[in-house]
Amino acid sequence: MGMRTKMILATMAGSLALMATGTASSLAESRPVPAADRVVYHGHKEKGSPCEGLAGCTFVQLKGDPKSGPSEAMFTLKAGTPFPPHWHTSPEHVVGVSGVMLWHVAGKKTYRVGAGDFLYYPSKAVHWGKCAQGADCVYYVYDSEPYDFHPAER
Repeated sequence: MGMRTKMILATMAGSLALMATGTASSLAESRPVPAADRVVYHGHKEKGSPCEGLAGCTFVQLKGDPKSGPSEAMFTLKAGTPFPPHWHTSPEHVVGVSGVMLWHVAGKKTYRVGAGDFLYYPSKAVHWGKCAQGADCVYYVYDSEPYDFHPAER
């Protein structure tokens, strides 16, 4: 029997001993997290709030407080709706849900963000875009810092 096999068997024996004494399960159960702190649900048909200053845009605040810290939101843009050049203090993480967004990031290329696509850009990156014709665009955004909006020029 090789040294590696002996090490694997010793590790397995130790794990079995912990499970037999109940130590492993008691460690896992020693500090449960309250359900209110870990379960959040929003139905896909929830009516959103209007996006400030952008007709054809609505959003649903999913989690967090965008005024004071990290937050997550789901945005919907009507097909053909553009959004103007701007930037945020927070870097942004974007995941496409449906439709196709044509997303421009200054100094980079144009990104086609569709269902399942991920786009990240750093703090203060000027960006703008448009929901392509044909279908409304739904996309998820995570901001790791408080949300702000600063108009910019291309």
